[in-house]
Amino acid sequence: LNAAIVAVLDNEPVVLIVRSEPDSAGATDLLPFGPFNPRQHRTLEAGLRAWVREQTGLDLGYAEQLYTFGDRGRHAD
Repeated sequence: LNAAIVAVLDNEPVVLIVRSEPDSAGATDLLPFGPFNPRQHRTLEAGLRAWVREQTGLDLGYAEQLYTFGDRGRHAD
């Protein structure tokens, strides 16, 4: 999963990035990302919030899940 975290700063849109290898000359700027583990998180949003916090130190406010359906047990009656 990838997270596009967008804000407006001084009337300009900005996107949060993380550095793949902060102390390396070959570092790459990336969107925050992480795996979805349905045994650990009930929803994609819960997983997203956990690894964004781990990678950036941010607690997300509003989060929107676009065009995905991944809640555990979603197909159950």
